[in-house]
Amino acid sequence: MNALTNNVRELQTTFPIGDRRFSREDMAVLAIAAAMDKKAARPVLLDLRSQGAFTEYFAIVSATNARQVSAVAEGIRMFFKQAFGLQALSVDGMESQTWVLLDYGFLFVHVFQEPTRELYQLEQLWSKGRLVEFTEESATALFGEAKALAAAEADEN
Repeated sequence: MNALTNNVRELQTTFPIGDRRFSREDMAVLAIAAAMDKKAARPVLLDLRSQGAFTEYFAIVSATNARQVSAVAEGIRMFFKQAFGLQALSVDGMESQTWVLLDYGFLFVHVFQEPTRELYQLEQLWSKGRLVEFTEESATALFGEAKALAAAEADEN
């Protein structure tokens, strides 16, 4: 990924599939939904825009073991790549598989094994951020919509 691509992404506020545009918050919810599709647990979404943080959103999920951590992270990565052509700026932790961080600039996705999540307690560390409310049903519906739009767009091409 080159510097121009990174600069353009920093300015991008919506992500299109066909005529539908997904907001940055939608993208964060989609990351959670893609994780839940791989059976991740305890999803939390924090809006850090008012905190002067290095990113706008933290999506945090748990997995039961190293294999699931890897599967969840890879599922999110592949979904964003296939649906939006969006690649992570960096992926850290795939070797240890206790905590994988997917960095999308505006969104950091944290996939933890539960003991590691309890150790670092990111939700408490960033507790001044706004907790983004969503339901599993609404996240799943948004995920289904994005997947259907991406499939329809792929069929057109």
